Amino acid sequence: MATAPAHDQITLLDVAELDRQIARLGREDAKHPLRAELGALINAAAARARDRDAAAEAVAAAEGRLASAEETSASLRGQIERKEAQLNSGEGLTSRDLMALQEEIAGLRSLLEQAADAEFAALEAEEEAEAEVARIDREIAALKERVLQGRARLEDDVAQIIAQRREIQAERDALFAPLADDLKEAYERARSHGGYTVMGMRPDGSTGTGVRFSPLEVARIRALPDDALYVSEDYDCIVVRLEG
Repeated sequence: MATAPAHDQITLLDVAELDRQIARLGREDAKHPLRAELGALINAAAARARDRDAAAEAVAAAEGRLASAEETSASLRGQIERKEAQLNSGEGLTSRDLMALQEEIAGLRSLLEQAADAEFAALEAEEEAEAEVARIDREIAALKERVLQGRARLEDDVAQIIAQRREIQAERDALFAPLADDLKEAYERARSHGGYTVMGMRPDGSTGTGVRFSPLEVARIRALPDDALYVSEDYDCIVVRLEG
């Protein structure tokens, strides 16, 4: 049977408590709420970046429509100017030609009004698209600022956690190093299995973990020599006898 001095076994309870604290700090680091918050912010910024790409495409499309509308208006104005000049000179034109020319000019002016409306609508669409890009840019900048602030807070919190873990780890190692080899091996084996690793059992069989040993098993454990290690088959952990 494996053995270890009784005081080493008592010390092992302190080691187990420190290991629980180290594990808790590890979980606090891995599951820090700021990690999820930062992930959500980064995803939101990426989504808005995609929205910005779409908005930028809308700007390009609006610019194309505006350029086309401006070109149409310019072409119509040019035609009107040429025909008005022809009308004003009247050279070589009959009265019927003059009337036809006036009708053409009137038709062109009507088309120019429509083109001007289309040009104005295209201009408005371009301005709205540019405003949307600017608005999304502001939102992305705000999200990035929140990410930077969140990362700074997370780094501070993680630094504190790491400092605590190092301090506790140093205390744990100092307690664990001098323990008997049999006790160390039994403890590490219990840790590798998960679940309970070591329990302190009081004379009435209670453990403080919710587990309570039967009177028969309590008697069997307490009958062992003080330096004997008892590993519970049911819980696969070391049972340390306590006096109080």
